[in-house]
Amino acid sequence: MLKPKRESLSRLVKQRFICIDKRRSFSFNSPSGGRPAPSADPGLDSMMASGSGKELLRRNYPEWTRREPMMNRTISRRALMQWALGGAAVLQGISWTGARAAANGQLRIGMAAPPTTLDPHLKSNAPNNALATHIYDTLVINDEKSISRPGLATAWRVVDDTHWEFDLRPDVRFSDGEPLTVDDIVVSFDRANTIESTASFRTYTRNINSITSPQPGKLIIETKQPEPLLPNSLSRIRIIRAKFKDTPSDQFNNGTAAIGTGPYVLKEYVSGNRVALSANPNYWGPKPALPDVELRIVTDAGARLANLLAGDLDLVEQVPYEGVARVEKDERFHIIRGVSSRVVFFSLDTFRDVTPFITGKDGKPLDRNPLKDLRVRQALSMAIDRSAIVERLMQGNAIVASQFLPAGAPGTSAAIKPVPFDAAKAKALLAEAGYPEGFRLTIHGPNDRIVNDSKIVQAVAQMFSRIGLEVSVEVMPWSVYADKADAHEFSIN
Repeated sequence: MLKPKRESLSRLVKQRFICIDKRRSFSFNSPSGGRPAPSADPGLDSMMASGSGKELLRRNYPEWTRREPMMNRTISRRALMQWALGGAAVLQGISWTGARAAANGQLRIGMAAPPTTLDPHLKSNAPNNALATHIYDTLVINDEKSISRPGLATAWRVVDDTHWEFDLRPDVRFSDGEPLTVDDIVVSFDRANTIESTASFRTYTRNINSITSPQPGKLIIETKQPEPLLPNSLSRIRIIRAKFKDTPSDQFNNGTAAIGTGPYVLKEYVSGNRVALSANPNYWGPKPALPDVELRIVTDAGARLANLLAGDLDLVEQVPYEGVARVEKDERFHIIRGVSSRVVFFSLDTFRDVTPFITGKDGKPLDRNPLKDLRVRQALSMAIDRSAIVERLMQGNAIVASQFLPAGAPGTSAAIKPVPFDAAKAKALLAEAGYPEGFRLTIHGPNDRIVNDSKIVQAVAQMFSRIGLEVSVEVMPWSVYADKADAHEFSIN
């Protein structure tokens, strides 16, 4: 695995991991909502190249930069938004050199990937969930270290194997002034569990049997089976008003139903272009210092950087690595780096008996799917030189990973090590599996989703070719790729 550390200008950004799991086929936007599925071969190491860095570049704020160095800190999107926009005293009285933000109270952020909906239950992917975090709240907040923290629930405890009790935060109101009720919570979980979706949140709700309130301020959640990760799962389900239970998603996109208890309120959503937010006057938490935020979708990394340098943006994510050295020499800007828990990985089709994008070298269909053979999956894993990707392609802005979370995170093990690069053994395994001459395959991937995504796909394709495979690459915009990946159209992606 590799953990690419992403550069992001002016804003704290989560760098994704590239990870390839040789044991199962996973999809980044799978119906499970992105949570890794259980392994079919539990004793095997996962084959992952994982990007675990967050880096952002922002215009220099003198008072901020005198505080503790940010390079070794991780920051959630909401934390960054609140630091940069609100609540935290860190930014009180800070000057925004070269930017208009101080003058007009607006923060302009350049985003690398577009959200596809403002319906918080429709489709689970990183851009959608990140945006929803600022408008809606969850019972529990999953912080930057994957630790469960209080959200709309201030505390919780295990009653028995299948019952949890939660204390609800008092006096919480939606942005329209209406109080939060237990009905709102029940409806939100039911909607997330039942709404038709190609990237459902159901993985987080399917074990919940009932939600009841024995007395004001208390919530009892009964699960069908013991659920030790329930607080983490609750951090994924955003709470809406109960009256919007059957409201179509376009009513969320136009703002009619986009009513939450989060720190910001939707002002405008122009799909693929921008999202405008304003401070929620009814927010129960720290009040944002900057009343207006505009998230501009700028998928081209060079254009994002150019807009920042020109003063048209105040923060940008996913700084192109080739621009980092230039930015670091400019006193107007500051890059913040850190390690995130975001994992991006190659998905292997181990479910179909015949997979659509793998054939013999003569182009004729194979009589079986090679990816169902453990030896083939191990060979593909060993063929990837993760260190080379880190050092050359990612220019050192990545770390090699072996698991779905960074070292030391909850649920990780120090005993699991990265799969070593070994092209000779990879070839031997292919031969042992019955493919001494290899086969022909196509790898699919996005070209505008994460830093160097298409380059990483190309690099892995070249590494596969060195063990005798004939490899082609097809990359496409995330908006096209996500739906195809959700539908499991690919063999390796």
